[in-house]
Amino acid sequence: MIVTQSTTRIVVLTALVLVVVAFVSVAAAAEAEPPAAPPVSQFAPAEDLVGQVKYYLKRLEQAVETEDDYKDFIERIAKDTDTLAVIALALGLHDTDNAYKAAASEIIQATQQLAAAKDYATAKVAVENVKKAATAKTADASNIKWEKVASLKQLMLAVPPINTQLKRNIKLRRPKRDGPKAAGRAAVIAVIGQAALYHSDDTEKPELAEKWYDYCFHMRDAAAEANAAARRTDKAAVPAAMEKLAKSCDDCHTVFHQEALGKEDVEEEDD
Repeated sequence: MIVTQSTTRIVVLTALVLVVVAFVSVAAAAEAEPPAAPPVSQFAPAEDLVGQVKYYLKRLEQAVETEDDYKDFIERIAKDTDTLAVIALALGLHDTDNAYKAAASEIIQATQQLAAAKDYATAKVAVENVKKAATAKTADASNIKWEKVASLKQLMLAVPPINTQLKRNIKLRRPKRDGPKAAGRAAVIAVIGQAALYHSDDTEKPELAEKWYDYCFHMRDAAAEANAAARRTDKAAVPAAMEKLAKSCDDCHTVFHQEALGKEDVEEEDD
């Protein structure tokens, strides 16, 4: 084969075109918008989320009672703060009226200030501001939408301890006590799954946005199924829902975070 200057030029141009096409394809995938969210009531009942707001407010308050408490719970504060942010977002966008719908935007702003706190004194004041924000009655929730309001890292770190508690409660040994707790925890995982949709560009593989969306859907919907089983205290429906939830985590970790495979459970204090 005789290689001419013209042939070389064609090969180079073809290679450049392929590079550009690949770059555009990756960029388009990374920028793809998540599908529209379904009504929040389809995956997380307002009643269960309202109970979780109260739960996380109490935990935050306890975590800053003293400076020693703050030092002991600093990692938990970060997870709880961002979890509370997405719960507030879900309640602000909820299709069911609820006690925190009007306060949602102020809670989100206050949790973001708490997330930025770097010392005990600042965190103590920030927690008080979160508690105050939760009492807002006239705030405008029309400006909130499904978007990033928290750190993906902290949300993902929050899931294992919530899942540990969920596994304990979802056994429904004491249905009247365990049912509401399991329902609340499943609702929070469902909300985290929905909120995580908007973080595809924060993963190590933003070009796989469509896969990320699918895994988030599976997590959200499996948690919603667990929530429904807990609300009905339907022990027979629990295994299938929990199996789907575990699979959603494993499938996602296989692609996006292999180091987390098999590490879904962590110890968390009972309550």
